[in-house]
Amino acid sequence: MGATNCPETPRQKMITMMYLVYTAMLALNVSAEVVEGFRSVGTAMTNSNINLQTKLDDTYTNFDIALNNSPEKVQEAYDKAQRVKKLSKELENYIDSLEYEFIGKISGDEAEIITDISNPKAKRKVKIKNPDGTMNPDSLKLALQIGGFSWMEKGLDDTHEAPKFFVTGASTGGIKYAEVLKERVIAYREEVKRILGEDSSKVNYPFDVEKRFLNKDKKEVSWEEKNFDEVVAGAGLITLIRMKAETMNTEFDAVNMLYKQVSKGDHSFDQIALISRPKSTYILQGGTFETDIYVGAYDSKQDFVLNMGGKEIHSSDSGSAHYTVVCNNIGTQKVTGKAIVKGPDGDTELEITETYTVAEPSATVMLDKMQVVYAGLENPITISAPGVETKNLKASIEGGALTPDGVGHYIIKPTPGAKNVNVFVDAEIDRKITRVATYKFKVKDIPNPDLVIGIHKTGSSNAARKDFTSGDIYVIAQKNPAFEFSVPKGSMKVLSFDLSVGTRQFVGNQGNKFTPDIQSAIKKASRGDNIVVTAKVLMPDGKPREIDWIVKLKN
Repeated sequence: MGATNCPETPRQKMITMMYLVYTAMLALNVSAEVVEGFRSVGTAMTNSNINLQTKLDDTYTNFDIALNNSPEKVQEAYDKAQRVKKLSKELENYIDSLEYEFIGKISGDEAEIITDISNPKAKRKVKIKNPDGTMNPDSLKLALQIGGFSWMEKGLDDTHEAPKFFVTGASTGGIKYAEVLKERVIAYREEVKRILGEDSSKVNYPFDVEKRFLNKDKKEVSWEEKNFDEVVAGAGLITLIRMKAETMNTEFDAVNMLYKQVSKGDHSFDQIALISRPKSTYILQGGTFETDIYVGAYDSKQDFVLNMGGKEIHSSDSGSAHYTVVCNNIGTQKVTGKAIVKGPDGDTELEITETYTVAEPSATVMLDKMQVVYAGLENPITISAPGVETKNLKASIEGGALTPDGVGHYIIKPTPGAKNVNVFVDAEIDRKITRVATYKFKVKDIPNPDLVIGIHKTGSSNAARKDFTSGDIYVIAQKNPAFEFSVPKGSMKVLSFDLSVGTRQFVGNQGNKFTPDIQSAIKKASRGDNIVVTAKVLMPDGKPREIDWIVKLKN
C-alpha cells in the first residue's frame, strides 16, 4: 500500500491506467484484436520502463555531482541511495529473468523485429534460443527493446502456460514462481523501509501483493491467483512488466526524496561545472553529434547562455542547453563551449570540452551472442570494436588455433579434446595496449551425419531389394541437412561397417562397399527382413563415431 501522504505521480497514474486496460481485456474472449491489444499495452509499458530508467540515471548522476562537491554533506544520503539502487536492480533482474524464461515457454526459436519504424519492411531475425533450446537473454532483451511484443505472433493467447508456470509449478519442477516473486517483493519493500528509516513514510510503495481480490465468481483469491491463474500468457507478461515498473517507481521515489533532502534550500554547491551528456561519442559519417549541457547541481530557475562551436544556445526549463552538429569529417573531433552563470557571489565563467569520433558507415555481420564452436571444423568469426580501427586490434586464443581470414575476420579451429575456447581481444588506444574483450565459446561435436546407401538415406523405412543388388553399392556419410554449419567435402569417411540381413551377419567389412556376398544375401532375404548397418565413420575432429542405419525390405 502506498503512504497516505504520497499521492500517485503522473507516471504511476499512467502505469495504473495501462494496467486497467489490460485487466479489461481479461473479461473478453481472446480474439486476434485482444492479442494485438496485449502487444500494444506490453510494448507501451516496456517503453515506459525504459524512459523511467533514464530519469533514474539522471538522478544518480546529480547525486554523483553533489557527492563530488560536498562529500561530508551528501555521503550519508548517497550511501542510502546506492543501497536502494542495488536492492532494486536485484529485484528488477529477477523479474526480467522470469519474463525471459516464461517467454521461452510460449515463443518460438527466433523473433522477427522491425529495425526501422518508417520502413516496416526493414526487418531482422534474432535467434532468441540457443541450439540446446535454452533462452539467450541478450538476444531476447534486444528483441524486446527494439520490437516490444510486436514480434510475438504466437503464444500471447496461450491459456495453459501461465497457471502452470506461476501458480501450480507444473512446468517448473514444482517451483511456484508467483509465490517466490511475492516473497521477494515483500522483502524488498521492508528492506527499503529499513534503509530509509523515519523517511520511509515519504515514499510511495505501489505493491499490492498482500491484498485479497474477488474473482469473476465473487470468490476471494490471492494476488497470485488473481494475476496468473486462469489468465492468458499475455496477461501474465504484462503483470511482470507492471511489477518491474512498480519497483522502479519505488526506487525513483526513494532516491529522489534522498536527493531533494541534501539539496533542499541550496541554489549551488561550493563548486559548479558544466556537465555534458552526449547521446553517443561514436558517430557515423553524416550523422549528428548531440549532447545536453548542464550546470552542475543546477537550479531549475537558473538560466544561462552557452556559446559552443560557434553557436549561441539558451538553456531550457530543464536547466540544460541542447547542442547538435552534423558530422561530415571523419576522425576524432573536439568542440569547446563557454557559459556565464549568475551566482550569489557574482558571475562565474564555466568552460567545457567534448571529444567524439566520427567513423565511416559500416556494418558487421556475425552470429548474435555466439556461444558454440564445433570440433574439427573451421568456425568463422568477425572481430571489431566501436571507435577503434581494425588494424589496432589484436586477437589471441586459448584452446585452439586462430587464423586471420581478411581484415577483422578469423577462423577458429578448436584443439582436439578441448571443452572450451577463449578468444582475447586487445586494442591499441592512445599508444597503450588494453584488453577490451574476452569471449568464451563452448566446443561441441557436430551432429551425427546421415548414412546414404544406394538411393536410400537415414530415415527411409522401406526399400526394394534391387536397390541394393544392382551395380556397386556404397555406404556413404553425409552432413545432416539440419546442421547449417559448413562441413568440408570428404571430411566424414566410412572406415568399416557391420551388416545383418535376416539371420545373416557380415561383421568387420573394411571400407564402404557392399561385397558380392552381402548382395547375394540380400537377394535371398525374405520380404519384411531388416537390413541393419552399423558404420564406423571418421569425423572431421579425427575421432571415429558409430552410426546406425536400418531399412525393411518391402519385396
